[in-house]
Amino acid sequence: MNKLKKEEKKPFIQCYILGAIGGILMAAGDWLLGCVPLQKTDTGIFNRACYLSGAYALWKLASVVGMGALGCFLYSFMVTALNTDIDARYTRTKAIQYFCGLFTVVVALSIHLWAANLGPRIGAEAAITAVTAYQDDMLPAILPMYVPMLLVFGIHFVMLLAGKTRYPKWMLAFHPVTWNLLLAAVPDIAQAMQMPVSTWMSVMSQSSTNSAIMIWCIAAAVYERSHTQ
Repeated sequence: MNKLKKEEKKPFIQCYILGAIGGILMAAGDWLLGCVPLQKTDTGIFNRACYLSGAYALWKLASVVGMGALGCFLYSFMVTALNTDIDARYTRTKAIQYFCGLFTVVVALSIHLWAANLGPRIGAEAAITAVTAYQDDMLPAILPMYVPMLLVFGIHFVMLLAGKTRYPKWMLAFHPVTWNLLLAAVPDIAQAMQMPVSTWMSVMSQSSTNSAIMIWCIAAAVYERSHTQ
């Protein structure tokens, strides 16, 4: 297990606190744009009228862009904390996880800004055409770019499961992978049970990753503070 000295714990906890704030800001951006009644034309995670109409208030756009930029910056501290948590003996694994984390921060910011600015800049019809092409043609071609986004959390999940981090295995209950799957799957399960599609389902699915990161960072910070002597 990767143990930290008492004097090293304070910056470690601070990284998780900053990561939690980043998760809150990023999730708030999702909630801000996601809490719009669903329309029959809405399909997929990006093809939402609330993103593409360009009709939402300017303060919302400014807020989403600002929260996204600051949230992504604070996510870099979360990446550092996750990497520090992995046993120092696994240097190659730590290096891969860290660089995947930095890549994830950049991609998250790019997607956040792209989705928030597309509709207002080119108009609803052109935006719908662009997003439909993205979902149908471009997304499969750039899927390899999402591999690092999976690895940054997947590697930490596996290491925690294998007992190669500083946390007990019951902390898997708060892990980003666990909550991401849960939050993303609940709406799909509800729809499979033929429940009426509702806005909260879209909000839950759309903010799943950021909400999951927020939950983990808070849980990890609380755990560290409770185990500091």
